[in-house]
Amino acid sequence: MTVDDSLEQCAPTETPTLVVSMSTFRLPAAPADAAGVEDEGEDEDEDPPERSAWDDLPFSQKLGERVSRHLAPLVPPAPRHLPDLDHAMLGERMEELRAAIKAGGCAVVHIVSHGFLRHGSPDDLMVVAANTRDRQAKTAFDVRRFLQDVDDEGTGRVLLLLDVCHGGAGIDWTRNLPRAERRLFVIAACPPDAQAWGGRFSRAVCDVLEDLAKGHAGVDPSEQYVRLSWLKDEVYRRLLRLCDDDACPEQEVVASELDGPDTGFLANPWYREDPVERLELRDRWALQEFIDTVHPSLDLHHYLSRASGRETATGLDVPCHFSGRHRELGDLADWLARPEEDGAAVAVVTGSPGTGKSALLGVVVCCTHPELSKALDTVVNHIPARHRPDPRESVAAVHARGMTLSRVIDAIAGQLGIAAPDDGWTAQGLVDEVAALPVEPLIVLDALDEARESVRITVELLGPLARREYANGPRSRPCRLLVGVRPYGEWLQPLLEAAAEPGQLLSDLDETDREDLTEALAEYVEGLLKDTGAYPRRSPVRRAVAQAVARRIESVGRSAPAGGGGEFLTAQLAARSIGTLAPLDAEDVQAAVDRLPLTLAALLDGQLVADGLSWARPVLTAIAFGKGEGMPMEIVRSAAAAFHPEGAEPSREEVVEVLASMSFFLRRDIDPEYGTTLYRLFHQELVDHLTATAAVSGRPV
Repeated sequence: MTVDDSLEQCAPTETPTLVVSMSTFRLPAAPADAAGVEDEGEDEDEDPPERSAWDDLPFSQKLGERVSRHLAPLVPPAPRHLPDLDHAMLGERMEELRAAIKAGGCAVVHIVSHGFLRHGSPDDLMVVAANTRDRQAKTAFDVRRFLQDVDDEGTGRVLLLLDVCHGGAGIDWTRNLPRAERRLFVIAACPPDAQAWGGRFSRAVCDVLEDLAKGHAGVDPSEQYVRLSWLKDEVYRRLLRLCDDDACPEQEVVASELDGPDTGFLANPWYREDPVERLELRDRWALQEFIDTVHPSLDLHHYLSRASGRETATGLDVPCHFSGRHRELGDLADWLARPEEDGAAVAVVTGSPGTGKSALLGVVVCCTHPELSKALDTVVNHIPARHRPDPRESVAAVHARGMTLSRVIDAIAGQLGIAAPDDGWTAQGLVDEVAALPVEPLIVLDALDEARESVRITVELLGPLARREYANGPRSRPCRLLVGVRPYGEWLQPLLEAAAEPGQLLSDLDETDREDLTEALAEYVEGLLKDTGAYPRRSPVRRAVAQAVARRIESVGRSAPAGGGGEFLTAQLAARSIGTLAPLDAEDVQAAVDRLPLTLAALLDGQLVADGLSWARPVLTAIAFGKGEGMPMEIVRSAAAAFHPEGAEPSREEVVEVLASMSFFLRRDIDPEYGTTLYRLFHQELVDHLTATAAVSGRPV
């Protein structure tokens, strides 16, 4: 063994990776005396090797090469493929790997071979080496001993992928390890009492890693590493598909507990470490001042896009199109400016979907946040000084959609720099800690009605923050609390009543002066049109188009049974629709605006026709039938086949193209368990329209 062949102590950022493949099984010639024949001096090398009891695996070596090739982009340095090692050499290589990670590194090992259970020890998995004699454990690789040695000798971590029969036996003893001590993770091709067939587990691993490299796996760009739970389930799904394609018995992929304090083995090649790149913000230098100090739980994209009036805000230098709501913004600025002794504690902004609640709160966050207000001058300077809230010393902003109470508490505490107690947070514990802060913080919580535990958040956290008074402490109330919520549900009434009390603030955006609304809509639409390539320099026509659109939207809203609502959302979609048309001349403006569809459903249908993507409607329809926080891309792909006229299944490339083209109509979230991107439609009207008009192919999903 040369120095170059050994694994030296690895740098902390390196992940030594071994891919072991056994394809040919031969035993060395038996010693002459073992056969009862005296040694006559013949050259032992001339004796043919004794035939092994194990069948050759002719596919194994090529599979090992494939696995190595697909792992290479995810694990530095490149994996080492070790084919057909005898048991002594295999043991040496594993010893080297243990030594390399002893001081705290991590390693990935993939094995393709035969496997058997040690006689009398059903939990001891033995991997067959090239020279393993029948079922003699001493000539095989002992998986349990290897993992226990890693566990006993240091702080290293191992991810072991086992494509061997009885592979699940390698995981049983790890199940009793507490989460904080889990450093050994095993994913196996089959349970302890089952067989692995034809290297299909390794083929499935290759398929999954190939899709990951292409960006088709659905792992969110914010995830630095692939979640092991996702890897196991995705490999299992691909394995079942391979079994079906090959008309062979199904295999069940099994695994150890895959949650631990550090499960970063396989890097996500689409991870964007630079927040400028991940958030698609162009002005790197404007961000440099504050990006490291803004807490990760602050949903910067949410508040920036709403405040700028552009759903797809692409940078800090993007024009701000927030318009209207000056009275409401001025009321909020006055409420924030009141001295602490006045007891101003809670402000609630309500209104129907699309009335601008998030935009209003977004402007407040951008103007008041001590770091954001310095860098987001395109937003802050757009707001008239008399309506602009002043920067504050301490701000926490939470976009609550999909959140539980515990996640909201963690986000607020993290942004305010409050360390969690050893036994974890309670809602009242956070309220008391906030009240003890030397500086009164502003806590902004948007989309309360879209939180997963909206009632608990309101009753257990927001209620005490709004009403709790302290006789002793730096101030009488814990904080200034600003909440954005749709006015639905009896559970909300106590919070609305608290905001309606003297000295507090309740702002209902559905109660709007129609004349002021028309002017604000025209200003908003004109700003959006100015950004399009068709109207940058045609000011008179652009203004005429914007005014015509605003009048029509206001008229439709005024005649609606509920008195309107959602006008700014409709204006944004209308401007988007006009931007797809050829530039209008002055005499054509009114006729074009009169023909303009103003429902979300009609605008979506127009976009579908304009894009001409054959898979757009089936993909969006599949998403419409999803529940909860959304649907991952792979499930979207499978479900879309049910809504295609021919019952076909789209390629991953086709699904990616649709998701990119129709991104305006979609919202994204991250699956908390798998780290994949979840997709859902941004408005219930779109869901209702697509589900009601779904053309079902009859193919089962």
